Amino acid sequence: MSGTSALHNALLRPPIIQILRAAGYHSTRPSVMDTLTDIAARYLLLLGTSAAEHAANSHPEDPIPTLEDIRLALLDAGALRPQMRDYEEDWRGKEDLRGLEGFLSWFQGPANREIRRVAGFIPSEGDVIDETSASKEDFLTALKKKHSKTSEESRYAGTVLGKDPEPHEIIIEGGTATSVQEWGEQIRARASYAASDESSSISSVSSSFANGEDIDMDI
Repeated sequence: MSGTSALHNALLRPPIIQILRAAGYHSTRPSVMDTLTDIAARYLLLLGTSAAEHAANSHPEDPIPTLEDIRLALLDAGALRPQMRDYEEDWRGKEDLRGLEGFLSWFQGPANREIRRVAGFIPSEGDVIDETSASKEDFLTALKKKHSKTSEESRYAGTVLGKDPEPHEIIIEGGTATSVQEWGEQIRARASYAASDESSSISSVSSSFANGEDIDMDI
């Protein structure tokens, strides 16, 4: 597994654990957890790829997936079932919305609400929350604060979990260069000078041979 895939799977593990907790599971083997995480990652990749393909086919001039493209991707993946074929809908003269209504019912129902509660997106009974906020912090923000002894900006700056660092000049110690770019230019100039100097030395030796000069050689 590449470093990028390992990072993505590590970030996906907490949501999968929270979904299992919401479903009533409280323990499992690491191999089972890794398998479920990999299946979820492949499913999300399938949805994203399918949505991108629908967007490229439907509106290639602006291939950004729309809500309709996502609906078609969910339909391709089998998430919106049951669903009649297009010719069946045409024959009946009515669009089949059973799959979409079932998905919305799950999304707004108690099962998804329990997943959101476990994940920390909605408060549990007895939780104390800020009056200006209607929800608690999500699990990733809470986890970062728990494991960070310093501010988030200093610990996670420049990583996928933090903010991008502000660009600044890098001082090269022991030299006159004030940036990596300037240092690279100096190195290339030195290499070019050394190559030209070596070429001049070879030319002078060749000229000596051509002029018949004696060259002592120890054998």
